[in-house]
Amino acid sequence: MSIFIPKDCAKRLIKDIKQIINEPLTEHGVYYKHDEDNILRGYALIVGGEDTPYFGGYYFFQFNFTTKYPYEPPIVEYCTNDGKTRFNPNFYINKKTCLSILNTWKGEQWSSCQTITTILLSLTTVLCKHPLLNEPHITSSHRDYTNYSLTIEYVNIDVAICDIMANKLREDFFKLFENETKEQFQKNVDKLLDFCSSKNQAVTTIGVGIYYMNTRINYAKLVEKLNKLKIEFKI
Repeated sequence: MSIFIPKDCAKRLIKDIKQIINEPLTEHGVYYKHDEDNILRGYALIVGGEDTPYFGGYYFFQFNFTTKYPYEPPIVEYCTNDGKTRFNPNFYINKKTCLSILNTWKGEQWSSCQTITTILLSLTTVLCKHPLLNEPHITSSHRDYTNYSLTIEYVNIDVAICDIMANKLREDFFKLFENETKEQFQKNVDKLLDFCSSKNQAVTTIGVGIYYMNTRINYAKLVEKLNKLKIEFKI
């Protein structure tokens, strides 16, 4: 069943796509690819920045546009999901992405002036150094403030890097970014190994009460997984 795409919608989507092609966001660790068969769908990969718990991690999103775009925002699904970890206050296990400009979070709401590029840049700001502060009314004195960051910096490597590279966590569109993930892994793996080796090698469990999370921490295991991937990808 075909869907009628209004002229305004198609014209604006094409304009947004051209903007990303002509002004890529790779220096921000952002990669975007539009679906070749469905103009109402796009895909993004954001690589976590250095000096954050998300360093080197692969964070995937699916953009689902309506025929009312740009007068209403797309629905953006968060797809780097192991089904148990709340990777960010703005990203839910059920794939919901909460941003004010998507009308799913408090703050500045969507307007037709927003573009795919502005959404992507907003997503990068969420993957920040102290992610629990994204949660309303949370401060650095919160009991879970430190434990949450410690949890995320571990599962970022375990799930958002190792499991992605080993194809243990995968959606069909992830393959569109295989070259980018391999390139980033080659670039970052030695820093990741140094980081893991510097951590306490004892096996522990960290709890985060606000999200009912208990995560088993085993950095010795992560060193093994990263070295195995280095061999597999001949790095």
